[in-house]
Amino acid sequence: MDYRHAHLLKGFVEEYIATGRPVGSERLLEVLDISVSSATIRSMLRLLEDEGYIMQPHTSAGRIPTDKGYRYYIDQLSFKEPSEKKVRELTDTYKEYREEYERPARAAAKMLAELAHVMAVGGWMHDKDIQGAGMSQVFEKEEGENQEAAREISLLFDNIERYAHEFADSSSNAVTVYIGSENPIFETEHTSIIVKTMRLPTGETALLLLAGPKRMPYKRNVALLNALSSIIEHI
Repeated sequence: MDYRHAHLLKGFVEEYIATGRPVGSERLLEVLDISVSSATIRSMLRLLEDEGYIMQPHTSAGRIPTDKGYRYYIDQLSFKEPSEKKVRELTDTYKEYREEYERPARAAAKMLAELAHVMAVGGWMHDKDIQGAGMSQVFEKEEGENQEAAREISLLFDNIERYAHEFADSSSNAVTVYIGSENPIFETEHTSIIVKTMRLPTGETALLLLAGPKRMPYKRNVALLNALSSIIEHI
């Protein structure tokens, strides 16, 4: 993909994530800093649609990203290390959750759910302590794709111990993002799952996981998992 189409797709996905509304050419001209005509934007969008990166719902003149579009967007993202100030803030927050909930798995799940506004899992595998939190937040916006995602996330929540172990076994130490049907553990279409496994100083394996609708702020959520895992590994 050339730079212009990649830039357009990045802006397209970010606009859809921000608004949840199908994106049209006129809106892209407003939000993107590019000097082209509306006709050129429409032509570029048609190409992206022909190549499977975006699609047009039947009920709208705008378009939405496909799983392929999300995957290209995520693969092109650069994830910066959080600032020292942000790490200190997150460290203090995690310590507060540890004091309140005592068990690290419960503290991690509750903290992630509150900060990311999705369902979160914290799992300490050796201790067989696997905790989930945030289902109420998943059901807060129960319309359209969110409703379908909520059903899929409920399946994860109901099988949390089994699936947590399977995700831990199949994921590397780097953050892994599964979009929709990429999920290797159970069938999903409307849900994205972000997984991070950790090796603790004790040698134990621990897991952090976020599950929410595909229209989620990936950059922020990946940065959050990276930061919290680093804090847990060194605290």
